[in-house]
Amino acid sequence: MIRFLSKDLLSGLMFIAFGMAALYFGQKLAIGTPVRMGPGYVPHMLAFILLSLGSVVTLATLFRTADKREKERYWIPVAALSVAVFVFSLIPWGANFIAANLLGAGSQTTFKTMSVPFMISVILVLDVVIMLVLISLFGRPGAEADDPVEAPKWKPITMVTVGILLFAFLFERAGLLPSLVALVLIASLGGEEFKLTEVIGNMVVLTILCTVVFKVGLGMNIYIINGIW
Repeated sequence: MIRFLSKDLLSGLMFIAFGMAALYFGQKLAIGTPVRMGPGYVPHMLAFILLSLGSVVTLATLFRTADKREKERYWIPVAALSVAVFVFSLIPWGANFIAANLLGAGSQTTFKTMSVPFMISVILVLDVVIMLVLISLFGRPGAEADDPVEAPKWKPITMVTVGILLFAFLFERAGLLPSLVALVLIASLGGEEFKLTEVIGNMVVLTILCTVVFKVGLGMNIYIINGIW
């Protein structure tokens, strides 16, 4: 449907995808407790924030384009069910039931450590899935997005991507300075205007800033120019 082709909705779905990817790649990290955090505590919390934020953005976008009939038939029952499930998860018996019967072994540990953010993010993501399905099958035809997506601008996308890849390739082989020069120069070529003085200024400022922060301040073992410093 046309309403799905909006900037806010696609941005929300992107946040959800990033949050799910973070949970997948960090599933083997020990979570720990709020008092003694493990290496997976902050990644999991950030993933829940991404999932919740993306879901709120997506649901808000869908709600703006819904008419009164859709809100009464779909939004009110789904919202009521979501609140009921969340309240159920806060009750000790309900929390034990969810952890023992509905979650896998890895999710049980996460749920016991951070049950409130876990349930909020899960419920919101499920609401997104349910509403997308309901609106796709039974929603009002012809609803338009309030911020339609524009055609992709491939030149800046390509140049920025090439610049990042070249930065990663040159960083260990040539050092921080050459990799930053390549990144700024190539990424600048993707813009509508190319001013050499501004590009050189960006190179100088970024190089000084990164050197002061990472090399001098944090003492990281990186080369500014490989083989020299």
